[in-house]
Amino acid sequence: VTAAGCGAGPEPAADAPGRAAPRPSILLVTLDTTRADAIGPEATDITTASFNAVAARGRRFGQAYAPVPETLPSHASLMTGLYPAGHGIHENARRLPDATPVLAAQLKGAGYRTAAVVASFVLARRFGLARGFDVYDDRLPEGRQERTAREVTDAAMAALEGGAAAPLFLWVHYWDPHHPYTPPEPFRSAHPASAYLGEVAYMDAELGRLIEAFERRASGPSAIIIVGDHGEGLGDHGESQHGNLL
Repeated sequence: VTAAGCGAGPEPAADAPGRAAPRPSILLVTLDTTRADAIGPEATDITTASFNAVAARGRRFGQAYAPVPETLPSHASLMTGLYPAGHGIHENARRLPDATPVLAAQLKGAGYRTAAVVASFVLARRFGLARGFDVYDDRLPEGRQERTAREVTDAAMAALEGGAAAPLFLWVHYWDPHHPYTPPEPFRSAHPASAYLGEVAYMDAELGRLIEAFERRASGPSAIIIVGDHGEGLGDHGESQHGNLL
């Protein structure tokens, strides 16, 4: 599932010699383990108002496919533009080679502030995706392997502070729909038949809070990209979770 939207900002001057169009601040949101039928206007048994609002004013790509059904290699493809055969990461707990060009480094070289907030140990800086980021927030609460959507959003909002003169590239990663499914209230009660959908609904609510903060604080025009890194089996083709089947 992928959606892209643009926020309000000053229009570039037409036919203005020597004036470059303003560069947008960019928010990239990656939704871990999010099925295409669990989010968006056509989602089944769930309403994802925050995602739907972005999709309604942007462009939605209905045929976007994960190259591999694991978090690290799929994100490595997102950040390099390469298939796993090109960047060399086929499974979690491997390291992206230092010589492989990454998006954040290219944007930093173009004058962007760069920041990332990731929700799981699977994307910790030791695995090579932190290159090019001024801030790579992979902190986890003591004794835990992940952060909740609210904790991620709070950290992302802190990353939005300061440096308003330069455009910002902010990558925010949510982990919540990943097993085990433990949505907080009221999302658990709202989806008694599917804790997985409860997690998606919780994540969507925090997505709305993040987008509102980003559009309020980003200077100049803005671009928002939302993408799932892979889906979840939930019993389809005999797979309850993910990792075996695309």
